[in-house]
Parts: sequence; C-alpha cells; structure tokens
Amino acid sequence: MKPGKILIIDDEKDIRNLMEEIFTEEGYQVTTAANGQQAQKAWREQSADLVFLDIWMPDIDGITLLKQMIDEQVLENSCVVMMSGHGTIETAIEATRLGAYDFLEKPLSLAKLLITAERAMEHIQLHQENRHLKQKIPDQILPIGKSKVIAELRNTIKRLSKYTMPVLVVGESGTGKHRLAEAIHKISDRKDHKIVEINGADFDDQERLLVGEESNGHIFRGEFDRADGGTLIVSNFESLSSHGQDCLTQLIYDNSYSRLGSDRKIQLNVRVIVLTEVDPEELAKSRYIREDLINRLNVMPVYVPSLRQHTEDIPELIDYFVDFFLTTEGLNYREFDLSAKNVLRQYSWPGNFKELKNCIQRLLILGDGEVTDVEVKKLLESNKQDSSLPLATVDTSINLKQAKERFEAAYLSQMLRETGGNVTETAKLSGVERTNLYRKLKTLNIDPKNPK
Repeated sequence: MKPGKILIIDDEKDIRNLMEEIFTEEGYQVTTAANGQQAQKAWREQSADLVFLDIWMPDIDGITLLKQMIDEQVLENSCVVMMSGHGTIETAIEATRLGAYDFLEKPLSLAKLLITAERAMEHIQLHQENRHLKQKIPDQILPIGKSKVIAELRNTIKRLSKYTMPVLVVGESGTGKHRLAEAIHKISDRKDHKIVEINGADFDDQERLLVGEESNGHIFRGEFDRADGGTLIVSNFESLSSHGQDCLTQLIYDNSYSRLGSDRKIQLNVRVIVLTEVDPEELAKSRYIREDLINRLNVMPVYVPSLRQHTEDIPELIDYFVDFFLTTEGLNYREFDLSAKNVLRQYSWPGNFKELKNCIQRLLILGDGEVTDVEVKKLLESNKQDSSLPLATVDTSINLKQAKERFEAAYLSQMLRETGGNVTETAKLSGVERTNLYRKLKTLNIDPKNPK
C-alpha cells in the first residue's frame, strides 16, 4: 500500500523536482504545482493527504492559499506543512494558528522532510481511522463490567473529569491505565482539545518534537503547542529522566514550559495524567523521582485493579471484544459456550486486560463455530509455554545492554512477522512511537519488509 498522496506547491522548479523525486522513491504519489492557480486546480481535482506549501510565490502568498484551503474544507482530510526561506516567527505562528501542521525552513533537510511526512501521514491516518470507527461503533469510554471495583473506578473517573489537578494512575501492565486516562479526558471539558502522549523512557529522544525549538529567530512548534487546553499523558513515569521530570514539574507547578534553545517561558493550559506500574511509596523510596513531583502527583492516586480481581466481568468483556473485532477487523462471529467462559474466568491473567483481548482475537482468527473449553485451555497453555521460552534461553555471557538489544530485535522481528511488516500496526501493538520505532529498527538492522 502506498504511504499516501502528496501535493507540492512551490514556484522554484528545482525544489519541486527534488522533492518529487525524493517522495516518489519513498513510495508516495506526488503531484506538483508551480503557482497558486495550479495549486487550486490540483487540490480540487484530487485530494492530497499531505500538502507542502511555499509561503512566498509570485501570484499569491501561501497564507492566503492556506485560508482558501480552510474555506474549502481541504484540511478536513489533509495536513499542510508550510515552507519558506524567509520565514519569521510571526509567519510560523500565524500558519499554525490557522491550522497548518508544521513549518519548515529552507534550505530543506532531507531527513527532516521525511520525518515530517511520516509524522503528518500518521496523524492524518489516525484522524481518519478514529472518525471511521466512531461512525461504525459507539465510543466505549468508561471501563466495562458490573463488579464493585469497576463500578467504583467509573465513579472515580467521573469525579476526576470535573477537575484539572494532575492525576497519578497506578496499575499492572495491561490493566487499562491508558484507557482510563483517555476516559478522564473524553468526558471532561477538555474533550474537544488534543491529547499528547509521552513514553517516559523516550522523553529525551523526543524532546524537540514535544517542546519545539527556537534558533536564529526561527521557531519550530512542538506537540505541546498543539496541546493547549488539552491533556498530557505520561506513561512509564518510573522511567522518566531527571530532565523530563524537571520539564513535568515546571508544567505542573508553573503551567509553563520552554522550547529548546530558549529560556522563554510559554504558558500552557494542560492537564497532566501520569501512568506507572510502580506504587508511589516505592517511587518515593527509590529517590530516583523528584520528591516534590511525587508529593504533588500523589494527592489522589487512582489504582486500576488487575483482571484477576474482577473475573466476574470476563463474560461481559468477552462480548465487548467479540463485537469490537467483528466491527473493526471483519472477523467472523464465534459464540463462547459456558464452559469456555468458566475456563477464562478461572485463569490468573498475568497480562490482564490486554492479554484477554489478544486471546479473544486469536480464538476468532484461528477457529470456527462455537468456542469450547478444550480450545481455550489449549490456547492458554500455549501462551504459558511461549512466555516461558525467553527464561530458558537467557545468555548470561553477554552484558545487559547486549541482552536488551537481542531481546528488542527478537521481539520487534516477531511483531513485524505477525503484522505482515506493517510498521504502523507494530508501533501501536508494541507501544513504541512510530518515528522512534523506525530509529530502533535501523539501529538493530531490521528490515520491516523482511524481518528475520
């Protein structure tokens, strides 16, 4: 499948040709326009996923063209990246305020062009997928189940959605901490604004993309700029670097942040929701996390129960996942008999909510007709054996860094094989940001199309 359609609008022929050649080699479908009139004709005849728009052209300026695209609702299905060799901070701010996705300075960097295109394509794809799903199925926001612990969790979410204080969400891997954070956002007054997500372990690598940068009078707007009025979700909080903690503390206590290359404080109205698998008391004892940050976040921690604490909800969760996979992936319906449901209720679920979801998906894919207890037992036993394999093959003759790289290579290669080389799907399933995943694959020398 092609990565997408790109429209390049620039009066400089060499730049148009160079960009067209680069993106064509990457598999994009490329259309070019040398002036405003050609640009209008191009976007009206064929919609583009991504538009690179030069600000300064002889017949009409890019800001005016951007406004025309907004009037014609082109931005409903497209991202626009502005380009200029004479850009100013004011122009960049005006363009992004109007709805441009990003702003690039000339001379254009090949690496920056490709990364910007990848991020923009992912952004528009997720936007379209979310809109498509909302049309097909009702948005299930709150946790599912009739148990007492889940009923109390729903009430907690509803109470917290009314306030703006930071929230610490604590729970085992796979319990749905991320879904809980999204639920707080979606039923709050912030629901029409953006959610920005950070993996604590990746903060330093992604800092420029998040906070932006100011240099030589020019500005690059990060994700924080677009999150004003919205919610910031920080997962794997226990892995956040000291620098990341400083940034988060400034956001929480001062409602501000600073771009790279500048000490200027930028005010930001954002709600912070932090996710961790580590109990707050243990975080405090470790002395790795700033004490003032822990104290502020620990005012009202939310503990997400493990699935084994409310197994009575499993029949209802089974029905939900079956409907979900039928609607979103077109899988065939299979009914679970009572004995099969009882086996699933009696299982310990070390992987919690996420493991149950994967189990239901595999049962729908691998079989036909009614799901029996024999089939469920066989699958669960297979899962246990798969999870125990790494322990039996640990090589202690290498250092921890090498062991980690080997595991990451094996894990990502297997994930790519299961997704048919789909990097976007692999990024979602692995919880790794797509740009960061490309970087990891390159470092580990893994070809997504031919993972070994």
